[in-house]
Amino acid sequence: MENLKRFNTRDAGIFIFIAGFVLGILINSFIEISLYFSLFILVISASILIVEKIYLGKISKEIMLVSLLIFAIASGFLRYEYKDRRNINLDIEANVDEKVTIEGLVVGEPERKDNATRITVLPKDSREKILVSTDLYSHTAYGDRVEVAGKLQRPGIIEGDDGRDFDYAAYLSKDDIYYTISFAKVEIVSSGNGNPVKAFLFNIKNKFIEKIREILPEPESSLLAGLILAGKESLPKNILEEFRRAGIIHIVVLSGYNITIVAEFFLKIFGFLSYRIAALSAGGSIILFALMTGAEATVVRASLMALILVLGKIIGRGYSAPRALLVAGFLMLLENPKILVFDTSFKLSFLATLALIYAVPIVDKYLNRIPEKGGLRSIVGTTVATQLVVLPYLLYTMGNFSVVALISNILTLIFIPITMLVGFVASLVGFFSEFVAIPFAYIAHVLLGWILFVGERLGNLSWASFEVPIFPMWIVFLCYFVYVGIYWHHKNNQLSHTHS
Repeated sequence: MENLKRFNTRDAGIFIFIAGFVLGILINSFIEISLYFSLFILVISASILIVEKIYLGKISKEIMLVSLLIFAIASGFLRYEYKDRRNINLDIEANVDEKVTIEGLVVGEPERKDNATRITVLPKDSREKILVSTDLYSHTAYGDRVEVAGKLQRPGIIEGDDGRDFDYAAYLSKDDIYYTISFAKVEIVSSGNGNPVKAFLFNIKNKFIEKIREILPEPESSLLAGLILAGKESLPKNILEEFRRAGIIHIVVLSGYNITIVAEFFLKIFGFLSYRIAALSAGGSIILFALMTGAEATVVRASLMALILVLGKIIGRGYSAPRALLVAGFLMLLENPKILVFDTSFKLSFLATLALIYAVPIVDKYLNRIPEKGGLRSIVGTTVATQLVVLPYLLYTMGNFSVVALISNILTLIFIPITMLVGFVASLVGFFSEFVAIPFAYIAHVLLGWILFVGERLGNLSWASFEVPIFPMWIVFLCYFVYVGIYWHHKNNQLSHTHS
């Protein structure tokens, strides 16, 4: 019993610290907290423990947890303040709204979409990056030193037609981007100046995408690149709009669902090795894969959870999905606290994962009439649960409600794992023999064609989706309060049935 108490206290302490840390980041995202105030809060947390020890001779569990909460909130203040602190290059700042010529390093993978190529440039003697839009057919690559000519501007607020304004400046600041140059002229000064590991991984990725384009036509090739490698090259606007209206836009880019498939694939690939070596090899492969795909929020979250699973296998500990999610979120916020408020994909990814952990078991209770053959019941339960959980936040941020999302997800998700596997095999075999790759490519073409067909047919229905007016934040909180209540009611019913 004493061990159980210590275990519960320890778990409570970990949860309180992470909750306080998140709260501190959240507060500082909207209200500027000074460094001195944060340090003052830290002193208060320590003073509480000292006073308790002096006057009572011991520190109670309750006081310890209160002090820990205050300390965690102050830590969140400090971490956000450190991330938000700018080292302004006065030479660059003085030329805002002027035409400039700046030399810098391309520090991210170029993103080609619409009619332009977007690159992130880090100027000399600066820690603040510039987002540059240039010609669609620009040959710039990661690690190039470039000379950029154009009008330097600060990003601002993008006003939406539906009243939903987008703070573009805050969104870019999470990646330390504080300036933009549009319609820029870019000249490559030299190449091969980036991190050699990242350059190598990006090179492998680009060669793989090139091979996909050789064995598959458009738009199937772009869709497959998005499924297995998070290819930046976009599908045509009309197809993206169809996918958005059909509620399957999330499958266009690499998601946590896809990463889970990839992680399981690596574990099976290295299954012939000893237990620990297989887990270490799979863990290393997951890290390299996440880096290669650009390490977006959904990919990082899923990769961290997969790594925690692998670590559990190595040290012989059980895997707890809620704890893994909690640790993954904490590590991501520790690395970049601005994603909590200014990265929508981060929040959607965590809401979807929470749905998988807590909502799916409840939804499954009402799906007994759906057959389990082919994993149909699992797909329906997962789709319904995730759609319900992310819906309030989606309505708040984007305002689009897809009427056909449930059926379109059911019709496509069941084929995603096999599509990824066959597409990967076709591309890999294509490096050795395009003739041998033909049957795999044909199957992948059919499967990708089906996904595109579902998106086109359902997305083009006049009633497929509709725009929701401004969805207040208080309604969002109310919805999630109701969800929590439903979960606790379900849990208490389970406990009562267990004891009866």
